[in-house]
Amino acid sequence: MANNIYLIFILLATLFQPGKLFAQEYLVGGDSDYPPFTFIDKTGKPSGLEVDVLEAIAASNDIKVNFQLSSWDSALSNFKTGKTDIIIGIIFSEEREKFLDFTIPIHTEYYSIFIRKDLPFNDLSSLYDYRLVALDEDVSIEKYLIPMGLFNNYVLAKSIPEALSAIELGLADYVLAPNLLGLNVIRNNKYQNIEIKGPSIIPSIYCMAVKKGDTQLLNILNNGISELRRNGKLTEIQEKWKVYEQDDFKYKRTAKIIGIIFIIAFVLLILVFIWVWLLRLQIKKQTESINLKNQELQKSEEKFRIITENSSDIIWHLDSNFHLTYISPADERIRGFKREEVIGKSLFSILKPEGIEMLMEANKKRMSDLSKGIRSAPAIYELEELCKDGSWVWVEATAEAYYNRDGKVSGYHGVSRDISERKKAEILLKERESQLRELNSTKDKLFSIIAHDLRSPFTAILGLSELLIENIKDFKVAESEEYLGIINSSAKNTLILLDNLLTWAKSQTGNNIYKPAKTNLTAIINTIIEESKSIAKIKNISVKSTQTDDVEVYADVNMLKTILRNLISNAIKYTHSNGKIAISAVQNKNNIEIRVSDNGVGMSEETQNKLFEIDATVTTTGTADEKGSGLGLILCKEFVEKHGGEIWVKSELEKGSTFIFSLPIN
Repeated sequence: MANNIYLIFILLATLFQPGKLFAQEYLVGGDSDYPPFTFIDKTGKPSGLEVDVLEAIAASNDIKVNFQLSSWDSALSNFKTGKTDIIIGIIFSEEREKFLDFTIPIHTEYYSIFIRKDLPFNDLSSLYDYRLVALDEDVSIEKYLIPMGLFNNYVLAKSIPEALSAIELGLADYVLAPNLLGLNVIRNNKYQNIEIKGPSIIPSIYCMAVKKGDTQLLNILNNGISELRRNGKLTEIQEKWKVYEQDDFKYKRTAKIIGIIFIIAFVLLILVFIWVWLLRLQIKKQTESINLKNQELQKSEEKFRIITENSSDIIWHLDSNFHLTYISPADERIRGFKREEVIGKSLFSILKPEGIEMLMEANKKRMSDLSKGIRSAPAIYELEELCKDGSWVWVEATAEAYYNRDGKVSGYHGVSRDISERKKAEILLKERESQLRELNSTKDKLFSIIAHDLRSPFTAILGLSELLIENIKDFKVAESEEYLGIINSSAKNTLILLDNLLTWAKSQTGNNIYKPAKTNLTAIINTIIEESKSIAKIKNISVKSTQTDDVEVYADVNMLKTILRNLISNAIKYTHSNGKIAISAVQNKNNIEIRVSDNGVGMSEETQNKLFEIDATVTTTGTADEKGSGLGLILCKEFVEKHGGEIWVKSELEKGSTFIFSLPIN
């Protein structure tokens, strides 16, 4: 009886183990923003490849798992302090193996170099010149960045989204990150300024991990992963999340099977020899048929060669990376390059930046259409291509993509023709249109001045002269002299305005001939002062030159006189009676600065900014109600710039103005 009770007790103990009665529960940590491996979805639920894998293992091993996903640094901290039992979505490294036990690999991924598009990248040495954004506590730091000497100029980011955001915003230049994860972040955030350059690096093995020495839990996870791989569920999960292993690692796994295959292959080899012998008889017959077809093909190729090599247009082929694989002799006739100098070179090496940008945008659209099952029609581009002598030639290129059996673009072919003469005609037409608009503007300006500014002084002259004629006997001599002085002043101002109109019209139509020569500046200043004294005398204004030495400049005499005449005339107009005007010249190293200063009404800063603009000509009445068109200063600016000099003004309201212009000595 006692023995029977003992046996029943053992049986019950065996059947009802604590682990069978109560399922073991484990806390699982991981990154909350690491798609497609681990992340919190829109509903707040833990999701991702490794979440699905662990849930499948838990279901088949009668264990419970509770996920506590957080930021990656928090996930590592929680695991190290014992707050979680399992960590998922972790990359294997020797450094981490000191405090973790890793499961067998779930997936293998390469790291890629994600870099700003506008940065040149020739090879890995280019990275030394750029600013790195490193992922905090990432395996890339120990595995690659420190050994390569790249961990110097850097900033830290806590996640891949944060790192790629810094690059998009221009706060850093590049980051090393897992290929799939980086592409996922770029696609989700629609980043436009980041691309992958350079080779794939740092093969990274994604695993789960437990505390060091927790062999029971490690065995559960390893057995579960092996079972999922054996029954195909792991592949289904990987397909669901679009995660595929790099070919390099597939080949390594395949290498283990090669040994077995080799034995089978040896046996098959003997059978193949027999099969080959039988085939030889058939091949011999087919060879004769193929030789006949080859002869026909050679004739066809010869016809094609004759057509392409004698065509005036350039016929070309590119591979899928835009490298030239064929170009016809017409290219040498048009651009000067021999065929061997361009074959294998990138098309982008002979285009201007705007041409490259145009083709890249077109190719981006082509790839987008192809992803929707749409094959783009042939396209026509107008581009500038580099010639051997360094010049540029306009060509019109008709291009079409061709596709391989998988429906992917395998290259491009097309025809280009020289359209330089057509482009020159288009440019000339635009220039003529611009000139026509300028001439039309000149005409409108002339009509405006003739209709208003030139008519006003004649009205004054006619009115005063009629008044004198009608009342000559009644006026005293002083009154008559006053009226005659006004008439004389108006006539001279009108003559200056008329002279400016004619001179400006000539300059706009190209009839004003520029003839510079060594000229005595002092003599010309004195001449213009003498011409201006009669006008200045009416307002009792003194006009003096402070320049005593003879100074020579290299200038056109007529243009120089026009400049001085207008500046002095303006100074008289805007200076009160009994005012002063001074003309001086200061010689510098390469030029001479001539100054015309007055103590008149001055002008505001807003008026100064508009003085020399033809479309915003500023006209104000003088201190004696004198009229003006504002055209004189426009002429001054054009003539000074014709000499290679500059003109500007310094002025304050009610304190006078100083107009300064420079002329070359030689």
